[in-house]
Amino acid sequence: MSNIIIKNLSKNYKDKKVLDNFSAVFKEKTFTCIEGPSGCGKTTLLNIISGLIAPDSGTIAGVPEKTAYVFQEDRLCEDFTALRNIRLVCNKEKTDEEILNHLKEVSLFSEANTPIRKLSGGMKRRISIVRAICYDADCILLDEPFKGLDEKLKQSVMKYVKKHTENKTVICVTHDPFESEYLSDSRLIIK
Repeated sequence: MSNIIIKNLSKNYKDKKVLDNFSAVFKEKTFTCIEGPSGCGKTTLLNIISGLIAPDSGTIAGVPEKTAYVFQEDRLCEDFTALRNIRLVCNKEKTDEEILNHLKEVSLFSEANTPIRKLSGGMKRRISIVRAICYDADCILLDEPFKGLDEKLKQSVMKYVKKHTENKTVICVTHDPFESEYLSDSRLIIK
């Protein structure tokens, strides 16, 4: 693993410049929160780091091969159970018991065998987070991962994330200064 180094990154969508000559270093094994107003390029930056979209110019280096991503929207298999959705990304060594323990930590143990389509938005968010953690990636990208969770639940899920991301490179987009202060080793403000 190494630092993720971004140099002079630019990205336009038609006539709209989203990132303009942006540079940053995300230190390895560090939890970095990115803050900034809507439309400033936070999600675009995560999509470029993940390789989902290409920049118009600039370079990016050091992104670990094994990267997990929690998107703003749910990207779960609706007809699969919570357990099966998580199992899809795990290696064979991870047991169902281990996955169930993760679900227990985010108060979803009893929903493990429930199809995703029957779960609330907040439950789906937590399953997406558990799936990213259980993938056991070297780098985890989180795009507003706690959106839609009530305060008490959000705090317990944030504690879960902090516990399971030690020694990983984590980049988290948030609009909430409390989340940033609680989770991050480093903060990046995009204007």
